[in-house]
Amino acid sequence: MTTTGDKYLLGHGRSEEVRLRRQVRELESEASWLLDRIEIRPGAHAIDLGCGLEGILGLLSERVGPSGRVVGVEKSPYFAGLARRFVSEQSLANVEVREGDAKATGLPRGSFDVVHARLVLVNVPEPERVVQEMVALVRPGGVVASHEADYLPHLCDPPHAAWDRLFGIYDAYSRANGIDLFVGRKTHRMLRAAGVVDIHVNPVIHVYPPGNARRTIFWDFVQNVRDRLVEGGYVDEAELDELTDALKRHLDDDGTLVVSHLFFQVWGRKPG
Repeated sequence: MTTTGDKYLLGHGRSEEVRLRRQVRELESEASWLLDRIEIRPGAHAIDLGCGLEGILGLLSERVGPSGRVVGVEKSPYFAGLARRFVSEQSLANVEVREGDAKATGLPRGSFDVVHARLVLVNVPEPERVVQEMVALVRPGGVVASHEADYLPHLCDPPHAAWDRLFGIYDAYSRANGIDLFVGRKTHRMLRAAGVVDIHVNPVIHVYPPGNARRTIFWDFVQNVRDRLVEGGYVDEAELDELTDALKRHLDDDGTLVVSHLFFQVWGRKPG
């Protein structure tokens, strides 16, 4: 078995770019709900770690206002470039995008009022290091906020052998690369261990009906990394084709119920 090292689990292909751009819109209302709980003041300094090609940079820009400052940090040079293009196209004068590692940004300690990360911990090894960096970046009294996934309830009904087999393959690939697909439930205690207090947890779960773009999200993930799965010896190409074809037919059936990941929105404050 081969590992990808500390690279983005889902790759950086065109299909993943399209999915991530669509995901920004799909998760916008949930992100707005979380930011409303935080009550960001005009003039605040905020950072979005692992912002990808957009993240919540636009939402943060609106809330901190012209006198505030927003920084997006993205490890992939390609996605960082797309994020800068988004900032330019939207004329977000109070936003800058930096290429850097969410585990070690190199930014001044205690320099932000709000530190946010969404769906980062579930895609990187050693997620506790990201949490530690989040806490280090926020000022005393500032807010740390996270939106993370947990694969526990992600399923289809009726059950299907192709889903179960593909999930076993995908989980093995993730584990070999140090990825915890069930990290969402642990976020609250990682924040506590890093010193965050006054912690709040909001669970979010959905059903994806026929026609919903996220109905095939697990199938999409497998397609994104199919070359890695075959090259790493997790499955041979013929079986992978058979499994993905069978699962796609099952997901295309209007009688199939698809349940989302369980998302955990977790936020708290750094002691003053």
